[in-house]
Amino acid sequence: MRARSIVTSLMLGVGAVTWFAAPARADVVAAYVQGQGGIGSNEGGNRASDSSSSGLSPALGFRLGARVLIFEGYYDRTAFGSGASVSRGILGLRFGLGSGHTRLVLHGGGGVVTEQGGALTGLRLGAIDRNGLVARAGVAVEQRFAPLVWGGAALDGEVFSLSAVSASSSPRATGQDVFFSLYLKFELGV
Repeated sequence: MRARSIVTSLMLGVGAVTWFAAPARADVVAAYVQGQGGIGSNEGGNRASDSSSSGLSPALGFRLGARVLIFEGYYDRTAFGSGASVSRGILGLRFGLGSGHTRLVLHGGGGVVTEQGGALTGLRLGAIDRNGLVARAGVAVEQRFAPLVWGGAALDGEVFSLSAVSASSSPRATGQDVFFSLYLKFELGV
């Protein structure tokens, strides 16, 4: 419940900034690599019966992506330590607003997700690996540090539905996750 109120407040703030922001210079085609660190919180849902309680977990990761106009695709991997990690392949839409040096980025999409070590369903030793579908949406504020280097802060939320990788009779796990991150991005665009 706490995650929903944070996301709702953030989206209201984003709406206000979007209303008054000037359009950003938009590259027709761009590719990027991004390093990120942050805190994730998987807050509820219909968990598998063998999952443990959720909580805040620090993480490090990277993202490789490309976009054409407003269409974006990326591969994202985030590690939470002790063998727990999440990998995602996402296709979606991305909008950037702002000046040449600062921009507000809104994005959303869907794709596939793989978790290891209970990274989404509850961090614990011996957790089974799961694959499934994910829908993501997020907001970021980015600042240009050099011609090809951006830094930023992002808040991403997602809902997921996962099945066990092996043929075991483990129940399907569904839920939601919120991830706050700080990142540094190297971006080439034309």
